[in-house]
Amino acid sequence: MEEKLGGPGRSQIFLEPVSGETAELYCRLGEQAYRDHYLHLWPRKDPSPYIHTSFTPRVVQSEMTEQDNLHFILRFGVDAIGIAKLILNRNPKGLEFPAPVYLEKIYLLKDHTGMGIGEQVILALHTLSRKRGMGYIYLATMQKGRALSFYLKMGYEILRKETLPFENAIPEEKGMFLLGRNLE
Repeated sequence: MEEKLGGPGRSQIFLEPVSGETAELYCRLGEQAYRDHYLHLWPRKDPSPYIHTSFTPRVVQSEMTEQDNLHFILRFGVDAIGIAKLILNRNPKGLEFPAPVYLEKIYLLKDHTGMGIGEQVILALHTLSRKRGMGYIYLATMQKGRALSFYLKMGYEILRKETLPFENAIPEEKGMFLLGRNLE
C-alpha cells in the first residue's frame, strides 16, 4: 500500500511500505537522517547505541514480523528522503487512549528539511492511521530543538516530560516530551 501526498503542481511524496528487499535502504536512510540531526545527543558524536537498536537489518526484519509495526520509506518523487515507523494499538506506559498509534520514528534527511515535507508526511501518517481505525496519535520529541515547535504547530499537546532512555547519552540533552493529539 503506497500513500501519495502532495497535490497539483507539487512534486509527489510517497509513503512506501518497507519490504524485505528495502529493509537495508530503510536502515541506511534512518541512520543518515538520525546522524544529520541528533549527533549532539551523544558523547564524541557517536550515536552507535541508538543505531544498533534501531537501524540494523536484523532489528528491522524482526520488527516487521509484528503486524502492528508499520515501517515506511519516505520518497520525494523517486528519491528516498527519509523514514517513518508507526506502532498501532500501543498505549504509552501509564496512559490510556482510544485506538492509539505511536509515531515512533520520523526522520528526514537534512537536505529535505525546512521545505514543508515534514508537514505533508505528518498529515499523511494521520490519514493512514485514521484509515486503520486509530483515534489517537502520540510521539516523543526532544525538549530542545525545532521539532517541538513543529509538532505543537501540528496540533500536538505536551502530555508529560520524558527522558531519552539511553544511559550513555549526554545527560543535559536527554530531556524529552511525550506529545499527543486526537485524530478525529
